Amino acid sequence: MFRKASLSLVAAVLIAGGISAVPASAAAKISNGVACTKVNATTTVSGYKYKCAKNALVKNSKLTWLSAECLTAVTQYQAAVKAQADLANVSDQTAALDTEYASATAALASTSAALDKARAQVTQFQATMNASTVAADKQKLAGAISKLANAVLVLSGAKTKLSTQVKDLEAKKALLVSAPGQLKTSADDAKASAGLLCAKGF
Repeated sequence: MFRKASLSLVAAVLIAGGISAVPASAAAKISNGVACTKVNATTTVSGYKYKCAKNALVKNSKLTWLSAECLTAVTQYQAAVKAQADLANVSDQTAALDTEYASATAALASTSAALDKARAQVTQFQATMNASTVAADKQKLAGAISKLANAVLVLSGAKTKLSTQVKDLEAKKALLVSAPGQLKTSADDAKASAGLLCAKGF
Protein backbone atom coordinates (compact mmCIF):
# COMPACT_ATOMS: atom_id res chain seq x y z
CA MET A 1 0.00 0.00 0.00
CA PHE A 2 2.83 2.38 0.94
CA ARG A 3 4.69 1.47 -2.32
CA LYS A 4 1.64 2.27 -4.44
CA ALA A 5 1.14 5.56 -2.63
CA SER A 6 4.80 6.49 -3.16
CA LEU A 7 4.62 5.74 -6.89
CA SER A 8 1.44 7.78 -7.20
CA LEU A 9 3.08 10.66 -5.37
CA VAL A 10 6.15 10.59 -7.66
CA ALA A 11 3.93 10.50 -10.76
CA ALA A 12 1.91 13.42 -9.42
CA VAL A 13 5.06 15.47 -8.76
CA LEU A 14 6.44 14.76 -12.26
CA ILE A 15 3.19 15.78 -13.90
CA ALA A 16 2.81 18.85 -11.74
CA GLY A 17 6.36 19.92 -12.55
CA GLY A 18 5.90 19.38 -16.28
CA ILE A 19 8.50 16.61 -16.31
CA SER A 20 7.98 13.44 -18.29
CA ALA A 21 10.05 10.30 -18.64
CA VAL A 22 12.23 10.16 -21.82
CA PRO A 23 11.54 7.06 -23.87
CA ALA A 24 14.52 4.89 -24.85
CA SER A 25 13.89 5.58 -28.52
CA ALA A 26 14.66 9.25 -27.92
CA ALA A 27 18.24 8.51 -26.90
CA ALA A 28 21.00 9.94 -29.11
CA LYS A 29 21.24 7.99 -32.36
CA ILE A 30 24.65 6.49 -33.01
CA SER A 31 26.51 8.34 -35.75
CA ASN A 32 29.82 10.08 -36.28
CA GLY A 33 30.65 12.37 -33.38
CA VAL A 34 28.21 10.91 -30.86
CA ALA A 35 29.97 10.36 -27.54
CA CYS A 36 30.76 6.82 -26.41
CA THR A 37 32.60 5.39 -23.41
CA LYS A 38 34.10 1.99 -24.25
CA VAL A 39 37.14 2.25 -26.51
CA ASN A 40 37.08 -0.08 -29.54
CA ALA A 41 33.46 -1.03 -28.90
CA THR A 42 31.62 -1.71 -32.16
CA THR A 43 28.02 -1.60 -33.26
CA THR A 44 25.98 -1.66 -36.44
CA VAL A 45 23.17 0.79 -37.20
CA SER A 46 21.03 0.42 -40.32
CA GLY A 47 23.78 -1.61 -41.94
CA TYR A 48 26.55 0.88 -41.11
CA LYS A 49 29.34 -0.20 -38.80
CA TYR A 50 30.66 2.11 -36.09
CA LYS A 51 33.56 1.95 -33.67
CA CYS A 52 34.17 3.83 -30.43
CA ALA A 53 37.49 5.64 -30.95
CA LYS A 54 39.22 9.01 -31.04
CA ASN A 55 39.19 10.89 -34.32
CA ALA A 56 42.81 11.35 -35.37
CA LEU A 57 41.82 14.36 -37.44
CA VAL A 58 40.60 16.23 -34.38
CA LYS A 59 43.06 17.67 -31.87
CA ASN A 60 42.52 16.42 -28.31
CA SER A 61 39.53 14.43 -29.50
CA LYS A 62 37.41 12.39 -27.12
CA LEU A 63 35.87 8.98 -27.61
CA THR A 64 33.07 9.12 -30.16
CA TRP A 65 31.39 6.74 -32.53
CA LEU A 66 33.12 6.72 -35.92
CA SER A 67 31.90 4.95 -39.02
CA ALA A 68 34.01 2.27 -40.70
CA GLU A 69 34.24 4.53 -43.76
CA CYS A 70 35.52 7.37 -41.60
CA LEU A 71 38.17 5.19 -39.99
CA THR A 72 39.33 3.87 -43.37
CA ALA A 73 39.57 7.40 -44.76
CA VAL A 74 41.58 8.52 -41.72
CA THR A 75 43.97 5.59 -42.16
CA GLN A 76 44.47 6.51 -45.82
CA TYR A 77 45.16 10.11 -44.87
CA GLN A 78 47.70 9.06 -42.24
CA ALA A 79 49.43 6.82 -44.81
CA ALA A 80 49.59 9.74 -47.26
CA VAL A 81 51.10 12.00 -44.60
CA LYS A 82 53.66 9.33 -43.70
CA ALA A 83 54.61 8.98 -47.36
CA GLN A 84 55.25 12.72 -47.47
CA ALA A 85 57.43 12.51 -44.37
CA ASP A 86 59.38 9.56 -45.77
CA LEU A 87 60.13 11.64 -48.86
CA ALA A 88 61.29 14.65 -46.87
CA ASN A 89 64.91 14.02 -47.91
CA VAL A 90 64.06 14.10 -51.61
CA SER A 91 67.12 16.26 -52.34
CA ASP A 92 69.45 13.67 -50.80
CA GLN A 93 67.77 10.88 -52.75
CA THR A 94 68.02 12.89 -55.96
CA ALA A 95 71.74 13.50 -55.37
CA ALA A 96 72.28 9.78 -54.80
CA LEU A 97 70.41 8.98 -58.02
CA ASP A 98 72.47 11.55 -59.92
CA THR A 99 75.69 9.90 -58.72
CA GLU A 100 74.44 6.46 -59.71
CA TYR A 101 73.22 7.80 -63.04
CA ALA A 102 76.58 9.42 -63.81
CA SER A 103 78.36 6.15 -63.06
CA ALA A 104 75.95 4.12 -65.19
CA THR A 105 76.13 6.49 -68.17
CA ALA A 106 79.94 6.53 -68.01
CA ALA A 107 80.00 2.72 -67.93
CA LEU A 108 77.55 2.62 -70.83
CA ALA A 109 79.69 4.99 -72.88
CA SER A 110 82.83 2.95 -72.14
CA THR A 111 81.12 -0.34 -72.95
CA SER A 112 79.64 1.07 -76.16
CA ALA A 113 83.07 2.26 -77.28
CA ALA A 114 84.62 -1.12 -76.46
CA LEU A 115 81.84 -2.90 -78.37
CA ASP A 116 82.31 -0.69 -81.43
CA LYS A 117 86.06 -1.33 -81.33
CA ALA A 118 85.59 -5.09 -81.00
CA ARG A 119 83.16 -5.16 -83.93
CA ALA A 120 85.57 -3.12 -86.06
CA GLN A 121 88.40 -5.51 -85.20
CA VAL A 122 86.27 -8.50 -86.14
CA THR A 123 85.58 -6.93 -89.54
CA GLN A 124 89.25 -6.03 -89.99
CA PHE A 125 90.55 -9.47 -88.98
CA GLN A 126 88.04 -11.21 -91.21
CA ALA A 127 89.17 -9.14 -94.18
CA THR A 128 92.81 -9.84 -93.37
CA MET A 129 92.12 -13.57 -92.94
CA ASN A 130 90.23 -13.73 -96.23
CA ALA A 131 93.09 -12.01 -98.02
CA SER A 132 95.79 -14.16 -96.43
CA THR A 133 97.16 -17.18 -98.28
CA VAL A 134 99.23 -18.49 -95.40
CA ALA A 135 97.44 -21.26 -93.50
CA ALA A 136 99.20 -20.49 -90.22
CA ASP A 137 98.18 -16.84 -90.44
CA LYS A 138 94.61 -17.79 -91.27
CA GLN A 139 94.46 -20.09 -88.25
CA LYS A 140 95.90 -17.41 -85.99
CA LEU A 141 93.43 -14.80 -87.25
CA ALA A 142 90.54 -17.25 -86.89
CA GLY A 143 91.45 -17.71 -83.23
CA ALA A 144 91.61 -13.97 -82.69
CA ILE A 145 88.26 -13.51 -84.44
CA SER A 146 86.68 -16.18 -82.21
CA LYS A 147 87.87 -14.37 -79.08
CA LEU A 148 86.65 -11.05 -80.45
CA ALA A 149 83.27 -12.60 -81.27
CA ASN A 150 82.92 -13.72 -77.65
CA ALA A 151 83.92 -10.26 -76.50
CA VAL A 152 81.27 -8.75 -78.78
CA LEU A 153 78.62 -11.01 -77.23
CA VAL A 154 79.68 -10.11 -73.69
CA LEU A 155 79.86 -6.40 -74.45
CA SER A 156 76.49 -6.47 -76.21
CA GLY A 157 74.89 -8.05 -73.14
CA ALA A 158 76.59 -5.55 -70.85
CA LYS A 159 75.47 -2.63 -73.03
CA THR A 160 71.87 -3.84 -72.96
CA LYS A 161 71.90 -4.13 -69.16
CA LEU A 162 73.50 -0.72 -68.74
CA SER A 163 71.06 0.87 -71.17
CA THR A 164 68.18 -0.56 -69.14
CA GLN A 165 69.78 0.64 -65.91
CA VAL A 166 70.20 4.16 -67.28
CA LYS A 167 66.55 4.27 -68.43
CA ASP A 168 65.40 2.98 -65.03
CA LEU A 169 67.42 5.65 -63.24
CA GLU A 170 65.98 8.34 -65.50
CA ALA A 171 62.47 7.10 -64.73
CA LYS A 172 63.21 6.96 -61.00
CA LYS A 173 64.54 10.50 -60.97
CA ALA A 174 61.55 11.80 -62.92
CA LEU A 175 59.23 10.07 -60.45
CA LEU A 176 61.20 11.34 -57.48
CA VAL A 177 61.14 14.91 -58.73
CA SER A 178 57.37 14.80 -59.27
CA ALA A 179 56.67 12.78 -56.10
CA PRO A 180 56.40 15.68 -53.60
CA GLY A 181 53.67 17.37 -55.60
CA GLN A 182 51.83 14.11 -56.22
CA LEU A 183 52.05 13.09 -52.57
CA LYS A 184 50.78 16.49 -51.44
CA THR A 185 47.83 16.16 -53.79
CA SER A 186 47.15 12.66 -52.49
CA ALA A 187 47.32 13.85 -48.88
CA ASP A 188 45.01 16.78 -49.59
CA ASP A 189 42.51 14.50 -51.34
CA ALA A 190 42.68 11.94 -48.53
CA LYS A 191 42.12 14.66 -45.91
CA ALA A 192 39.15 16.04 -47.81
CA SER A 193 37.63 12.56 -48.08
CA ALA A 194 38.23 11.89 -44.39
CA GLY A 195 36.68 15.22 -43.46
CA LEU A 196 33.59 14.36 -45.49
CA LEU A 197 33.19 10.78 -44.26
CA CYS A 198 33.89 11.73 -40.65
CA ALA A 199 31.40 14.59 -40.57
CA LYS A 200 29.07 14.55 -37.59
CA GLY A 201 25.81 12.81 -38.20
CA PHE A 202 27.12 10.61 -41.01
